[in-house]
Amino acid sequence: MTLKGEAKLPPIRLMTRLLARMQTGIVAHGVRAFDGDLDRFVIFTLIARQSMAGTVGYAGAQAVPISMHALAGSLARPYETVRRHVIALTERGLCLRTPDGFIVSPDSVALPPMPALTAATHDHFVRFVEDLDTLGIPLPRQRRDIAYLPQRGVQAAIDLMLAVTHSNRDLYQDWSELTIYSTIVSANTRDYACDPVLATRYADQTSRVPETYHLPVRASVLGRVLGIPESTVRRKIAALIAAGRIVRRREGLVFSQDWLNLPDSVATSTESHGNIRRVLDRVAAAGFPFDDPGSAYLKGSPDPVRFGRTPRTATKSRQVPTERQNG
Repeated sequence: MTLKGEAKLPPIRLMTRLLARMQTGIVAHGVRAFDGDLDRFVIFTLIARQSMAGTVGYAGAQAVPISMHALAGSLARPYETVRRHVIALTERGLCLRTPDGFIVSPDSVALPPMPALTAATHDHFVRFVEDLDTLGIPLPRQRRDIAYLPQRGVQAAIDLMLAVTHSNRDLYQDWSELTIYSTIVSANTRDYACDPVLATRYADQTSRVPETYHLPVRASVLGRVLGIPESTVRRKIAALIAAGRIVRRREGLVFSQDWLNLPDSVATSTESHGNIRRVLDRVAAAGFPFDDPGSAYLKGSPDPVRFGRTPRTATKSRQVPTERQNG
C-alpha cells in the first residue's frame, strides 16, 4: 500500500508474472520447432537477434554477425556445445558463416519452421503488451509517423527475454535453468496473473500473495509443456531447490516468495523492470501501436499454455482477500 507522499513502487511482480507467461509461450513453441532441443533454440535466437541489429529483417547483407566465442560467453555454455549446435543450424540452412562470425540466413524466413515460429513470437509479445494495457500499466506513446513492421515486435520479444537473462546472469547457471524457473512461475501464477484485481493488488514486492493462490506443477508437466526431456527438467529442478528458489510440495513445485523477496532478488527484478521499459520505448519509436495493441496481431492472441486444469479465475470470480487475510 502506498502512503500519501510516497513514490509508487514499480510493479516488478506483475511484470515477472507476465514475462514468465510470454517466455513460456515462446519457448514452448520454439523448442518444438527445434526438435525438443532448448540449447539449439536459444542459440538460434541469439544469432537471430544479433543479425537483426542492423536491419529490419533477416537481410544477410546488412546482418551483424556474432562469433562462436561471443555466443558461448553470452549463454554461459561450453564452446564445443555451442559449436555443435551452430554447425547443425548452418547445415539446416538457418544460419550462414561469414568472415566475422555467424548470421541468420536470408532464406531462413521461408524455411520450416520459421514462418510459424516468427508469427508466434511476435503475437506472444503483442499479448504481453495487451496484458499490460488491460492491467493499467502505463505504456509509451504511440508514434503515428512511423509504419510499424512486425520484425520490430519479434526483436522486442527476443530483447525482453535477453534482458531478463542479462539481469539474472549472476543467479542462474544458464538460460535453461532460468527457463525452467520462469515456466514454474507461469504455471503457479496462471490463476491470477491477468486478473484485473488480483494482479494489481500483488503488483510489487510489498504484497505477499496467499500461497493458496499458487498452483503447483509437476516436473513431468514442465517437460511436456516445454517439449524437453523430463530428465533435463529434473536436473535443473534439483539445482533450483538447492538454491532455495523453488520448493517441492506434495502436489508439485512452487516458487519461493521468501527467496524472491530477498534484497538481491528484488534488485534483480527492479533491473529487469527498467530494461523492459527501455525495450518498450524502443519498439514505440519503431511505430508499435500502443494505443491499440491488439491491432498488431498477425494471427491473433495465442492460446494460453496448458498446464492442466482450467484456472479458477477463468470460470468464476475470485474473492479478493482482505488485508487481514494477506497477513
